[in-house]
Amino acid sequence: MLTTRQKISYGICRLGTSLLLNVVTVFTFWAYKDMFEIPAELSGIGNAIGKIAIAISGFVFGYLSDVIDPSKRKLGRRKFFIWTGAPLLAISFIMLFTPHLFIPVEQQTMRFVWLIIWNSMFHLFYGYLLMPYQAWYVEITNDDERIGVSAIQNVSNLSASLIGAGYILFISDYYGETTKIEGTSGIWLLVFAIVFAIVEVALFLPALLTIKEKPIKFVKRNIWKEVKVTLKNRNYVIYMISFSIMWVGVIYVTALLLDFIHIILEFDTNAETLPFAAALFVSTILAYAFWTPVGNKIGKKKALAISYVVLIIWIPLTPLIGKITFLPLAVQGYIFGIVAVFFIAPSFLLPYAIIGDIADKDERDTSLNRAGLYTGFKNIPINIGQAIGYIMAGFLSALPDNFGLTWLGPISVVFLVAGLPIFLLGNYDPFMKKVEVSKNEEILENKNN
Repeated sequence: MLTTRQKISYGICRLGTSLLLNVVTVFTFWAYKDMFEIPAELSGIGNAIGKIAIAISGFVFGYLSDVIDPSKRKLGRRKFFIWTGAPLLAISFIMLFTPHLFIPVEQQTMRFVWLIIWNSMFHLFYGYLLMPYQAWYVEITNDDERIGVSAIQNVSNLSASLIGAGYILFISDYYGETTKIEGTSGIWLLVFAIVFAIVEVALFLPALLTIKEKPIKFVKRNIWKEVKVTLKNRNYVIYMISFSIMWVGVIYVTALLLDFIHIILEFDTNAETLPFAAALFVSTILAYAFWTPVGNKIGKKKALAISYVVLIIWIPLTPLIGKITFLPLAVQGYIFGIVAVFFIAPSFLLPYAIIGDIADKDERDTSLNRAGLYTGFKNIPINIGQAIGYIMAGFLSALPDNFGLTWLGPISVVFLVAGLPIFLLGNYDPFMKKVEVSKNEEILENKNN
């Protein structure tokens, strides 16, 4: 359905949004705790509230992008939210990282309120923008090309993670040395925030200008009836429940990742941390190259199950890092990190295609497009799980002797172990049997000829 140029134009949109989200997800908890000097517990709560905001906005705006009358929107059904959401997301991102320009350091309560307001606004506009954007993905791709387009999105996500990691490590190292971020001393935060915001808006333009929306006949619908339809979809519900549980552990690790690198691995300077980030980047690129054909061949469910089983064995090893005397600490960190991201990669690569296939199958069965609802409704339980992860990170990071960091792996893997059996109950490859049947028919036809 898409040309190669259009696939790239669509997938590269995620570079800007993922850059912003990566910085917010990994950096905000640490920044408000260590740079803007509010208690860790409050930073965890403030970040958790943001996840509640995206849970609501993702559902609401995903649904609205399904049901609005396209004849009354010159910018289109999905495109309307993208044209307006990209600049709103950019503005909220800038404001989130500028409390030091408006609020003195001694006013911790006001900085906490600032975090709640702008973190909530960022996540609200992220749902406003990304749910219609991802719903658009279902409409412009077919089941044979979804994992490939998802791979482009995830390479964009990964590139954003690398850029974001470089920025986070530079800023944390710089302000870790100056220890003061007041007024103009925080100018780097403002400069980077503005640059990232401009990039985020600009990267949507190629897709918006070159890809047409699929014409949809307007049908008036009832939101509660629509929700009931999605909740009757057994595979969708199983996916939501299992991922909601597993994402508690994912966010717990993400929130404490910067402290883990600095404190446990003892990477204190950019010269130490940037090569480590580059190694993880290369590992993830190789993982996407490996898991894309594997997912297409054996199915998304089997590919994810294999990766989860390996992670359940591997992730709990964090308490041993630094305890293995015959290996330097840095080598232990590299080995652990490279293996971990290789098997974590399918968790980011394949869910886009899973939701795409579920929504596509539903549309084929009912003749109604619910891509926005399927994309957005899952945000409610999943982001509640992420909010719990942030709250856990806030309280456990405050425990003595770096308990929350040392036991990072065993704590997080509990949620993976709890979610995996539920995940295995679902079918996430609805079109795979059809492909296999078609191939068998083709073989029989060739034999008869």
